[in-house]
Amino acid sequence: MATEEKATLLVGQNHERSASPADPEHAPEEVHFHRKASESSFNWIGCFCVLGVLLFMLAVLGAMFGAGVVVGRGTVATGNTTAGFDWGGNVIIDGKSVAVISWFDGEMSADNIKKNLDTLTEKPHIAGSEQNHQLALMIYQQWEGFMFDKVELVNYSVLLSYPNTSNPNVLQLKDRDDMVLYAGHTDQEPPLTPGENDSNVAPPFNAYSGSGEAKGPVVYVNYARIDDFEYLTKNLTLNLSNHVCIARYGGIFRGDKAHLAQRYGCSGLLIYSDPQDYAPNGVPVYPDGPSLPPGGVQRGSLMITEGDPLTPGVPAIDGMYRRAYEELAEEGGVPSIPVQPISYGDAVHFMSQLSLYPAPSSWIGNLSDIDYFIAQSSSNDNETYLMVNNYQEQRTIYNVIATIYGGVEPDRQVIMGNHRDAWVFGAVDPNSGTATLMEMARSFSILRQNKWRPGRTLVLCSWDAEEYGLIGSTEWVEDKGWLLGANTVAYLNVDVAVSGSEFFVSSANPLLFVPLWRAAEMVKCPDPGFDTVYDQWLHYTPHTYKNGGSKPLINNLGSGSDFTMFLQGYGISCTSSGYANTTAYAVYHSVHDNFYWMSNFGDPSFAHHVAVGLVWLKTAMLLVTNPLLPYDPRLYAEVVKNNFDDLSKLNSDLLKEQDITLSYLEVAVMNFEDSCSNLWEDVQRVVQDGPPSENIVRIITDKYMNIERAFIHPEGLPGRPYFKHVLFAPSSFNSYGSSGFPGVSDTIFEATQSGKEEDWNKVRRQIDIVRNHLRYATMIMNEPTLKYAP
Repeated sequence: MATEEKATLLVGQNHERSASPADPEHAPEEVHFHRKASESSFNWIGCFCVLGVLLFMLAVLGAMFGAGVVVGRGTVATGNTTAGFDWGGNVIIDGKSVAVISWFDGEMSADNIKKNLDTLTEKPHIAGSEQNHQLALMIYQQWEGFMFDKVELVNYSVLLSYPNTSNPNVLQLKDRDDMVLYAGHTDQEPPLTPGENDSNVAPPFNAYSGSGEAKGPVVYVNYARIDDFEYLTKNLTLNLSNHVCIARYGGIFRGDKAHLAQRYGCSGLLIYSDPQDYAPNGVPVYPDGPSLPPGGVQRGSLMITEGDPLTPGVPAIDGMYRRAYEELAEEGGVPSIPVQPISYGDAVHFMSQLSLYPAPSSWIGNLSDIDYFIAQSSSNDNETYLMVNNYQEQRTIYNVIATIYGGVEPDRQVIMGNHRDAWVFGAVDPNSGTATLMEMARSFSILRQNKWRPGRTLVLCSWDAEEYGLIGSTEWVEDKGWLLGANTVAYLNVDVAVSGSEFFVSSANPLLFVPLWRAAEMVKCPDPGFDTVYDQWLHYTPHTYKNGGSKPLINNLGSGSDFTMFLQGYGISCTSSGYANTTAYAVYHSVHDNFYWMSNFGDPSFAHHVAVGLVWLKTAMLLVTNPLLPYDPRLYAEVVKNNFDDLSKLNSDLLKEQDITLSYLEVAVMNFEDSCSNLWEDVQRVVQDGPPSENIVRIITDKYMNIERAFIHPEGLPGRPYFKHVLFAPSSFNSYGSSGFPGVSDTIFEATQSGKEEDWNKVRRQIDIVRNHLRYATMIMNEPTLKYAP
């Protein structure tokens, strides 16, 4: 059966295997397509021949003047004008033909990005505030003057969450007589630099926390991961009911911490930033250094679904039905227990109450003057009291969307996006990306003044309300729906452009690996010791790929930023990139994430902002100015095979005990691998045969786009209908991290926990679903449409 299935799926094309694997850096070079001359051309044929010679001469001259070819580890041609089709690879500036992809090198300005960031971070601009509205208007008006074909200010009415400044949250340590022994700080952090002293700074809070009070003994739950709670409840047999749990930030998404704390019975949750992670020894604290000071607090949302809480699956526009907020809580999308973020300066007062069960070594942080224990002793009857008075309110949010239509394929688009809203000033998250996006837009305006137009449509997006749950981008995707699904080639996201200056990092779908590598090869490294961003990236995170050898590591996408709904809703290939350090960005979501921090510690020269912007730009240019997308589908097969091997290694014995086989899924993976290799070889033959027709280019582009679409399951993942990608999705217990075969992994975990046969049947179904979607992708690649295209 298995062998027959594999043979059957390969019927339809006669493929010749290459003698040796090709390097993915030699993915299809830029090629030009032509319309076939009509057989009735008659006496126009001679004219067209003369015109062809002239066009050839012009192309040669353009290459001479414009450096139309960039050579790195792979050769990427960028001149794109043949047979009347201008793909926008070159532009005429001051009478000279210039390669657009290299022109940006001398145009992107660190000084301009710095000025942009200073303006963006002048005031706090939380989503739904007038300050953030004014920034949207500023960007809209600026982009309107940049000669884009269309600029839109798109608004949605969504439910947001805020702290109640007239009835503040309360955190206290009390004795048995209800006397307050210590009062925690729930108001604004102490300002440490002049710009932080602003009345519009929202006090630290966790958006969409449950309201009400919690009290009881405190218990330490480490990072509040499922393994941590399992250790407490099974190894130590602790009952967490009527306890206020205290967890440290890190490891998993804070919303999953709250979800698990509620699941395991905690009456409330405190989350603090441990100095081990946010203020390591030897690194000065803000304002003398980059580390988090004792009073700094990380804000953040707890919602584990995406988009407006009241209008799931549809845009939050006038006339749409809005459900009750309580429905979301009943579904588990937000916690019902009160949750409050606190500083490590406050955390030590509550952690010092613990003296029972020494914490395992991996649980020990770096709070001063205490030993790490887990629970209070029976002789300590002090209680922690938490009151959360946050409220929800419907507010208007604003996305800014600018479009440059393509001159050859205006119905195919590449989207570049970054969110604008911040919990406070947001110099790192997100406005390092916003400031860079604004400078990119200015650069595009100069190209537009010189009548430049890309081959495919290019869209720039400034999103709102990302911090609350990717709301602005999700509503826009829900608003546009299959218009995006049918026409979008890729979505390129930069959230935090620069959180450190050590090395470049990126996560992406495998089809976009080669464009990212090529773009990074073309960007000068801002640090000494390396020629290009690619060289530095490879040095810090080398990874051996079966097809191509040692390359910079590109991670799988999880969630946590605006690419999520593009990928999970419609199967659009995505990237998310930036510069970072090996240590955590310490002032994350605090009042200290401001212009002072960035200009003194993050990227004083702003050269890393420029580098990120150039990689971002060049990746987009490779996609909008090349007829054939520079993809290598074999890399997709390699990632899928690695994920399958991991799944099998971790679970094969367990599955055998339940009489569950992975053999059919393995055959589907093998078939997918073969088809990816065959498609690669087909495209190489197309390139070798000379300039392909526009029909062939269209067919190849369709195949590439539909590989990703094939992995979208309409029902979504178990218990998570908004996550539909069966190969890549966030883990159900960590919304930041990516999980390979997430539906299979999650149902195995649940079945192992419950031991119920019906849960093991869910595992069987998820294995079949993944197998079937691999079959879909394989059929798309195997369909012999290239053979018959004119």
